Amino acid sequence: MYENELDRTVSQALTALADVAGLLDVGSHEATRGVVDAASAIEMVSALERAVGRLPASAQRRDAALTLRALRAELLAQRLTQQRHQLALLTQQLAGLRTASTLDDLVAAIPVETARLGYERVMFSWVKDECWVPTGSYTSSGPSESREILAAGGPPYYPVRYLNEVDVVRKRASILVLDARLNPRVHPTISPVSRSVTYVAAPVVARDRVAAMLHVDRNTETGLNDDYDRELVELFAQSLGVMIDRLLDAPGDRGSRPSDVDADWLAALTAREREVLELVALGLTNAQIGARLYISEHTTKTHVKSVMRKIGAANRAQAGAMYHQLRQASA
Repeated sequence: MYENELDRTVSQALTALADVAGLLDVGSHEATRGVVDAASAIEMVSALERAVGRLPASAQRRDAALTLRALRAELLAQRLTQQRHQLALLTQQLAGLRTASTLDDLVAAIPVETARLGYERVMFSWVKDECWVPTGSYTSSGPSESREILAAGGPPYYPVRYLNEVDVVRKRASILVLDARLNPRVHPTISPVSRSVTYVAAPVVARDRVAAMLHVDRNTETGLNDDYDRELVELFAQSLGVMIDRLLDAPGDRGSRPSDVDADWLAALTAREREVLELVALGLTNAQIGARLYISEHTTKTHVKSVMRKIGAANRAQAGAMYHQLRQASA
């Protein structure tokens, strides 16, 4: 419903802008060029308002000004609706990430959950000795592109002091890069693979330093990024830092991977079934597991049934409890 409403608002804006262009004796293509969303439509409204302001007083000027004022109000209302929608998504995705019981679990979940905010590609990277260390990635086109982008990031890992990300690390500031294809300070090996036009990078602060960075590009609505994306991702990254700090404070070896645990019933599972069991234990739904592992919801359901049959669990809750008991016993 939200996307349909957004499309309708943009379509109405294009019509109104073309109407004003006719009143100003300006080509409609000039008045609608580059208008793809509410933000770009508001920019065009501002440009036309300036043009109207330079005209001599007349009924035509008054009609154009009133049309633009009404359109601005409508677009601002739509922009507010969009922001509320994304903030609600942010709260929802953060709630899902808080179920992670280990740092590895959290890091594995971050790219997928961030993408659900409305981005086609996400990368989570550690920052070690001021080097950019890509760690996890999600792309809507599938795992192949994710692997290519991660591989392009090293090793050897690139120092951030030569990149736009130097401000992310040293100033603890999020950045919005609007000229990624021409900017000489983009990552020299990731950029040719990702071919990003715009992107956002935000700092993840833990242990009172920038421990990681969160990158997004390709807003699913526009294919580009703007200041609102920067603000949203920065807020999301701040919460991730708090989660990382809490997991680092947790007792015991919180970073061990369940695939290293040796047990008779666990050994009976395939590698994929062990991955599915881990995510079931985190409380994820079949749809969420499928998105994380790049498999269909139907295939996920088949794996879950096989796992519960092999380990003798009556339901998902029992399977999760058995998994956590095994983790604790092996700690």
